[in-house]
Amino acid sequence: MTTPSFLGDWLVSEYVYTPAGEYAGVIHQRRKLQPQGDVIRVIQICEPVKVADGISAKAQEVVDVMNKRVGEFVFDLKIVGKARHYLGEDVVGGGFSWRDGVLTARGMWTRFGYNFTSFSMLVNPNRQVTGGKFFNANEEVATIVGVGVPENEGFPILEPTQPGGDYQGERYLISPDGELLETIAITANDVTFNETEGMRGRQKQYGALREIEAVTAPGETVSWLEVNDETTGMVAGLCKWNRDEKLHHVHVYLLRKSS
Repeated sequence: MTTPSFLGDWLVSEYVYTPAGEYAGVIHQRRKLQPQGDVIRVIQICEPVKVADGISAKAQEVVDVMNKRVGEFVFDLKIVGKARHYLGEDVVGGGFSWRDGVLTARGMWTRFGYNFTSFSMLVNPNRQVTGGKFFNANEEVATIVGVGVPENEGFPILEPTQPGGDYQGERYLISPDGELLETIAITANDVTFNETEGMRGRQKQYGALREIEAVTAPGETVSWLEVNDETTGMVAGLCKWNRDEKLHHVHVYLLRKSS
């Protein structure tokens, strides 16, 4: 959840969803990223869930779990090339920076007691969309999608909307070791996933987040996530393409809604 371009003091709004996609509430969080020698000290201060109206019993269970993550959590982050090593105590694991401001990670919140996957993407220097999932081993507990901004801007809002209209921007082709192979300009209409003869898959919505798992060719699969940020008119996406169960390449794209 962290890159050098995201140092400083930030306010984050995390929108919490059940595995089935029901909205449960929002968590306000303060994040402080402080360089300390050869590591970055990360401090995350989490507030209780502000519970949505009329939630189901299942959503309340998710709220109860996430309310175990209230208070201050601290860990050190070490940058090793494009890799990110989370050294604990409260978070251990690792991540990879696919390009500046675009990160995926996985690991364990030791005191909270759940393992996680996460992503973060800067849509501009002062705004980061972020999210991920918490698990008990492979049992999904919650999905989160959120947005972070500098502390002086106040807690941000991420509207639970999906893209509509015309978009344009760049798509980056990246090798498994993080090398930028190609940058191409792309345009898209209603940035949407449709099954074709060569692509079969399923998608799931969590507010502003869309996740897709698809098979694109014999032996080839894609895991795709996309966040629509209505506030900035930006769509940020990341696709991991696997061939024969090995990472083959990654696509990252940043699109802006046409005026």
